Amino acid sequence: MAASNTDTQVGSLGITDPEDPFFVHSCNSSSFKYKYPQAKPTPDGEDDTVWNRIYTAADSRMYNKHHKSANESRKYRDSGETRTLALRMLVENKEKHYRAVAAALAGGHAYMPKAVQKAKSPAVRTEPIGIKKERSEEYYDMGPGSVPMSISEKIKSEGRKRKAPSDTPSSQQGTPAPTTTQKLSSPAPKSGSPAPTKMDKPPIPKKKGTAAPVKKPAPKRPRSEEKAEKSATPSSSVRQSPVGSPESNDGGEYCLCRGPDDHRMMVFCDGGCEDWYHCSCVNVDEDDAKELLDRYICPKCTTNDLKTTWKRICRYINCDNGCRKGARVNQNSKYCSEEHLNMFFEWCYTKLRGDDVPSMGGALNRQEVADLLTSISTVEELHDLGKKPRLTVEEGAEAEGPIGLRYILPEDKLLIEEIQQKKRVLEAQIEGYKNQKKLLKMINERAKVASQHPSLDVKAICGYDDRLAMNEAEFNAWRESEEGQKAFETEVLGPRTEDTKGIGAHILYPGQAVPGITKVADALDNICLKPPKKCKHQNWREIHNQDFIAMQLILTEQLNRLTENEREIIDDAETREATKDYYADNITIQLF
Repeated sequence: MAASNTDTQVGSLGITDPEDPFFVHSCNSSSFKYKYPQAKPTPDGEDDTVWNRIYTAADSRMYNKHHKSANESRKYRDSGETRTLALRMLVENKEKHYRAVAAALAGGHAYMPKAVQKAKSPAVRTEPIGIKKERSEEYYDMGPGSVPMSISEKIKSEGRKRKAPSDTPSSQQGTPAPTTTQKLSSPAPKSGSPAPTKMDKPPIPKKKGTAAPVKKPAPKRPRSEEKAEKSATPSSSVRQSPVGSPESNDGGEYCLCRGPDDHRMMVFCDGGCEDWYHCSCVNVDEDDAKELLDRYICPKCTTNDLKTTWKRICRYINCDNGCRKGARVNQNSKYCSEEHLNMFFEWCYTKLRGDDVPSMGGALNRQEVADLLTSISTVEELHDLGKKPRLTVEEGAEAEGPIGLRYILPEDKLLIEEIQQKKRVLEAQIEGYKNQKKLLKMINERAKVASQHPSLDVKAICGYDDRLAMNEAEFNAWRESEEGQKAFETEVLGPRTEDTKGIGAHILYPGQAVPGITKVADALDNICLKPPKKCKHQNWREIHNQDFIAMQLILTEQLNRLTENEREIIDDAETREATKDYYADNITIQLF
């Protein structure tokens, strides 16, 4: 008995079945050869072969995610990120495998591991040998001068032999979506039916800029069948592949990472690209995808009108042990079940004060809440609780302005007049910056025309005009001049006139030499004609444009703040008038 116990090999989780995909046959064996040296050493309690395959799959994922660059994948192997990903994949594969085992046992039938399903593989390996044997017999039966057929020609003429159909669907069957044990958008294959040939499947169209998919699409399910089962399934665009050996995948390219179906949860894009995405790659929680996802739209297909939509979540999510399931919207309920409806109000009951002390403006006690609920009869009355009381608006009174203006106090009237004066100043400043932005556009157009003047001997000019340097007062003065009015009427800027040359002119300091005046054509007047790289006006277009935009945003924010203050004063006046009868019987007593 002792010898037999010594010969028994036990895996990392107490596995004694050699057919289990995670059974440990060897761990850090000196004779084992890893595909990548960085995979050494094998984690304690794991099989060398299993770990080598998972590490290779993790490296493939890194390779596909980073534009299929061997240098990038080597960098991540050296830095240890590939190993970290492989460890996470190992844990995920184990969890999914043992969940599948538990589900099979709960269903009353034994779980069939992947190793047992591949027991027919030796019969498949004999097929190429059979093809060669048939070709050799035919070769000897041919007459003189005949040319023997090649393997590819014989396959085309007779058809390739295929494996016998399996009782369980294989993850290697060709489908446009990842394979799954629960097909939600296409009918599940019947047990014992022959596998369809590649000639029976319609070709898949190629996408621009992407490699041709390996898999070919299966026929889509009619919409009537989808609608019939949509209520009974978590979501028609969610897929979960069956758990098999850690390294198995369908070999296709999906998702943003262009990786295969490696048994992670995937969602289907209903935006038009018809691609599948790993939930972990697009930051979608797997449980939420099953329970709450209504329609998924990938980042490439997302627009202002087309976005990912979610089902309404159960209201019990706000409680201590929140529920992340969809509410029964079809039954006009905010809860996923009657149980959570009752639990929500029980939770609300625990948040109320249990004493009999009046609230006095604080939290209500249980008796006060009960009295409030007894005094109302409709949901609308419940929603109105806690809102500011409002005066009844007579017909035609709204055209004269807010009703609160009739009840403002004298000091409130002074505040409103002061706010309105500030608003007029801000509005004028905003309009001024808009006009300066128009001037910038006209100066830019004039510089483009000037750069084509035949008298210039440079390829490009700076084009700066000193009218951009005017301050607010100087710009308003220039805007009111004949030159400014003509420019804004025609939207074409001309040269400086004698009347406006003094506006914004540079003032010389004492002792500074007066610069000489160079006569140029009117099209080049008041324009900087230096080459851009030799001029001090670097990036003048971008600088002034950003300055005008920033000032408009700042002034608009100040204007909105003043408007909000004015509205609050008027609302307070209406509230004060609507609640004056509430305190009519109050008596103020001077205590000291």
